[in-house]
Amino acid sequence: MTSPDDIPSAARAVHRAALVFDAHADTLTEMTDRGYDLDAGPEGTHLDLPRCAGGNLDVQVFTCFVSPKCLPDGAADRVRAQLATMDRQLARFPDRVTLCTAPGDIRAARASGRLAAVLAIEGGHAIEDDLDVLLEFHGRGVRTMTLTWNNSNEWADGCGDDGPHGGLTDRGREVVAAMEELGMVVDVSHAARSTFDDVLASARRPLVASHSCARALRDHPRNLEDDQLRAIAAQGGVACLNLYPAFLVAEGPATLDDVLDHMDRFVEVAGPDHVGLGTDFDGIPTTPAGLENVAALPRLTAGMLARGHSAETVTKVLGANLLRLFDGPGDEPEARA
Repeated sequence: MTSPDDIPSAARAVHRAALVFDAHADTLTEMTDRGYDLDAGPEGTHLDLPRCAGGNLDVQVFTCFVSPKCLPDGAADRVRAQLATMDRQLARFPDRVTLCTAPGDIRAARASGRLAAVLAIEGGHAIEDDLDVLLEFHGRGVRTMTLTWNNSNEWADGCGDDGPHGGLTDRGREVVAAMEELGMVVDVSHAARSTFDDVLASARRPLVASHSCARALRDHPRNLEDDQLRAIAAQGGVACLNLYPAFLVAEGPATLDDVLDHMDRFVEVAGPDHVGLGTDFDGIPTTPAGLENVAALPRLTAGMLARGHSAETVTKVLGANLLRLFDGPGDEPEARA
């Protein structure tokens, strides 16, 4: 699938030159449950290899989502099943997809013309309160994890319930420390405000909020307040914009302009060095009009440029900021092969 044909040539050139990095998609969940592979996503899905090429996507964080329905003793196995799905993709498409686990891997993947895959876990309950399981998943390639999903777990409060802990427990601080020791990026999307504050106080490395929106524009528990955006930026992290219409608008369908409103807010409050994309593709039932799947991402570039953002800012938001967080400091990535 090619990119949309309504993109001005100048915007297309900016998008083509940029490294495009999506911090969150639930495609592994869809592939595991529906039994398809990355070469051809079925009707209703948002992401596959042809559409990634159409949207010039260079890096995808593939998330292993774990429903709380898997508790108490099926959460880790649910991750293992999704990791097996990724193993199958890597074996089937070695010239098109590569797993990135070490600094420099993402730059090398782009230079070779392959989609860079980064593995994530959505929901800290997936480790079943066992640091050995966290170590196992890191050994399988997982490099980032949301501490909670909407549900609270044994050591951290999520944003979707009353939360029994008042934030992060001592055990939760052990999990954060263990993640950082392993070089994993701590993800605060879905965390309760109390958990966010506790993580900010204890974390030593920059954080990511992989898929959230601006609470100043849409008052929703999943969205970030302005002071949270500033705190993520001050700590060197990246806040990534979600495309889920329910997080963008209070009612009715969302449009590209609604996405751009939230993007403007993120850039204004956090600054252009601390904003990224976290589409939530294949994890949301609907998308904003104009951004129906990954092939439509050039429209976001065109929209930001039309609103007066510089090409430099757009390039940072599209992927340079997340590259710094996940691939380490280095030269600008080489052009696509």
